[in-house]
Amino acid sequence: MGNATSCAPSIISSNGVVKVLFSDNGNLQIYTKPVKAAELMLENPGQFVCDSASLKVGYRIHCLSADDELERRQLYFVLPTELLYSVLTHEELSSLTYKATKALKYNNFGKIFPVLSEFCIFPSEGKTTDSMATEPQPMERYSKQRSWKPALETIVETPCRRP
Repeated sequence: MGNATSCAPSIISSNGVVKVLFSDNGNLQIYTKPVKAAELMLENPGQFVCDSASLKVGYRIHCLSADDELERRQLYFVLPTELLYSVLTHEELSSLTYKATKALKYNNFGKIFPVLSEFCIFPSEGKTTDSMATEPQPMERYSKQRSWKPALETIVETPCRRP
């Protein structure tokens, strides 16, 4: 028992961040400060921002207005304008879901990564994780326990002697 301190700031926890997934390249960008949809649309011409919670199969894809501020603890997609107001198909939704789970899997801050200094960036406006989303690294499993193997030995029976 005791107190512990960490070099990691509170921004590393995913509670107060906005996550934006770019569907064209699968990159996940994490914003720790408030960001508006207009800023993302200006940085990405020909694309629009939509809330992942509003996507449903068989319904039209709506974009956020330029004045909307992205809410914390939400995932947003930056999609090409060809998909704007089109009816979302099951294949498109499964593709977006796959990209989101892949990007979020490699950006889970609850796990301890070998390189902690990568996440100790204090003044980060937007953090792009190109290498983690595109090239998964093989991870080794470390355990403090040795694997248990049963001792299977042949039991030799001796005949009983009667006195």
